[in-house]
Amino acid sequence: MLQSRPAPSATGRKASTNHVCSQLQPLLPRRGPGFAHNRTANHRLGVKLTSTAVNVATVVPTSSTSADLDSQDGKYQWHSQWYPVGKVEDLDPRRPHATHLLGIPLALWKDAQGQWRAVEDRCSHRLAPLSEGRVEKDGTLQCAYHGWQFDGRGACTHIPQLRNDEKAQQVACASRRSCVRAYPTQVAHGLLWVLPDSSAAGWEKAATPPSTAQLLGGANDDGADPDVGWYVRDMPLRFDTLVENIADPSHVPFAHHGVQGRRSQEKGTKLTLQDLGPDGFKTPFNMTGADMAVSFTAPSIVRYHPASSNTPFLILLAVPTRPGWSRLYHGLLNSGRKPTSFFFKILSAIRKIQWADHSFLRHPILDGDTYMLHVQERLLLGKNNDWKGSYYMPAPADGAVVGTRRWFDEHGGVVPTCEAGVAMPPQLSKRDAIERYHQHTKHCKVCSQALRNVETATWLAAAGGVLAALVLVARAVAGLPLLAPESVAPALAGAVCGGLVAVLQALRQQFIFVDYVHQDKN
Repeated sequence: MLQSRPAPSATGRKASTNHVCSQLQPLLPRRGPGFAHNRTANHRLGVKLTSTAVNVATVVPTSSTSADLDSQDGKYQWHSQWYPVGKVEDLDPRRPHATHLLGIPLALWKDAQGQWRAVEDRCSHRLAPLSEGRVEKDGTLQCAYHGWQFDGRGACTHIPQLRNDEKAQQVACASRRSCVRAYPTQVAHGLLWVLPDSSAAGWEKAATPPSTAQLLGGANDDGADPDVGWYVRDMPLRFDTLVENIADPSHVPFAHHGVQGRRSQEKGTKLTLQDLGPDGFKTPFNMTGADMAVSFTAPSIVRYHPASSNTPFLILLAVPTRPGWSRLYHGLLNSGRKPTSFFFKILSAIRKIQWADHSFLRHPILDGDTYMLHVQERLLLGKNNDWKGSYYMPAPADGAVVGTRRWFDEHGGVVPTCEAGVAMPPQLSKRDAIERYHQHTKHCKVCSQALRNVETATWLAAAGGVLAALVLVARAVAGLPLLAPESVAPALAGAVCGGLVAVLQALRQQFIFVDYVHQDKN
């Protein structure tokens, strides 16, 4: 179940400071620089669908009254939703962590009570990143620049420069200007979730958290399969681009040929758009003879499941982090099914070894289309994001793409990281767009440890090869025959060590970068 995050109890000066900060959160700026909120001019991605040739069924709208719609213009309240910000097992409780959510820089840490906390990653003193600081013994987060300390509700609890003036210390810590913005957190499904609403209303909402099933978009979800777990990767893609991609089953046989499907599987995908409404949409489809469905549940959940059931076997969470970037969480849910064929038993065994699962099964899937999407979205942005005029989609297989774009147009409005006028990062090279180290390995506990093990083994193998070579050199210098039986062992050891170094170097690349060449996928 979810772990609620109540405000820590405090007495004396700390209680007063907590109260002041919690009351003043609405007075602090809601977004960082560059995120001016202009709903009047830029709240749509395009105009009504009039000329597309996509053949989809009549959309059956769901209820138009949703608590997640903005009361002023009927658009989605992106800051009133829960989002995952990290896999708990990858977060070191001994130190703070930097991340982004909806364009907001966050510092995450675990306090003395064992509760994960999230504050804006800007010290109120001189705007230094708090994620570069340290967690003190009392559970407060200390800024590394001048030592200011903050609790889980954003209150400044200590200013070292006022250590000899208790009255000035109390006045400064009680000031609204010493506070940093703090956000409610929850832990569920092995993920740390943040509600990016620091107002009093946001903390009140967090006091009654959603159920674990609601967080994953369905009552039948009882958590991620513990034998598989979550795979997390930062993607150099806008949030709308990522959702459009992961909700589109028709690209799989081609973009992921030989990795997840084959080109020959496409026999004319039949896909029907249904239930488009404020909460998302559903698209039943048939590609390989099985009746399936893909559904999108706002703000970030894409699920693949049998058309006759809402129990998924695949769930993807797309999270907008910062302009031009999103984070993808890929999970296989516990559906109670057991692997039957020999192939799937082998696949299941690989997935139990997490670093092998990430390197050889999940990375290649994303490597297959990320660069194409990275280029595609910039071409679309060059046309003012006019997907209706830029995309030509004559087949019903594109119904999920239509559903995604229509949902953003009609219900989603402007995603904070996709606002017009927000500068996009420069276009990346293919190598940088699909590199693995910064997007995954350095943040993944099992993969970073596996990389260290590989590098250590490489060093030991190289040292063994050098030692074997020195033995042979010494025998040659001593005038001993190199073809003698005594030379066989060091020569063989040198050859084995050399081969092992080559294998380990190739394995190391699995954690850094592996090129994906579609022309080689026969």
